[in-house]
Amino acid sequence: MPDFSTEPLFEIARRLEIRGETGWLAVLSPAADSAADLDQLQSELQSILQMPSRVIQLERSTFEELREALHHPHNDAVILSGGTGLTQEKWRSLDLMRSALERRGPVVLWLSPGDIGNLTDHAPNIRSFIGGSIFLAGPDGGFMTEAERQERLKELSEHFGFSGDEAVRRAAANESPHEPEFVEWLVLLGRGDLL
Repeated sequence: MPDFSTEPLFEIARRLEIRGETGWLAVLSPAADSAADLDQLQSELQSILQMPSRVIQLERSTFEELREALHHPHNDAVILSGGTGLTQEKWRSLDLMRSALERRGPVVLWLSPGDIGNLTDHAPNIRSFIGGSIFLAGPDGGFMTEAERQERLKELSEHFGFSGDEAVRRAAANESPHEPEFVEWLVLLGRGDLL
């Protein structure tokens, strides 16, 4: 049986299959997001899920365009890519219209740490579609190895000046800083559920 560290895309696809026709999850994109990373994710999901897949840019889409694109066709895999122009107001608007975003095919949100924070703070209904299914892409657009994850955890602990256990305690008590790096830290600790 493959595990997440050796075959992350298989595990992501499997989780989408388990969730059924309306599966949603989020992937925390690498800091230097590029079209090549999205193309790779799109190709790999298409191959693993055995269905067409496509990328929709959230930042550039009006709500009407997004709704139309999600439903035509409605049975493929869609990667919704965030962007620097994805404002808190846009997240709130999307959240108010979330039932119009429901579809039969799976959805992957490809987001920066700041976008994950805005999703959590300003789109709780969309966040509920994802649940704890937030995964982290590595710096090269692939998924982090365990050694890379441990190194990044160490860097984040040094940056904030406290341990991962303390980060979890603060998040659980709603005392966490609203910084993209803190969101990344919780995801790396496997505690995306606290976002």
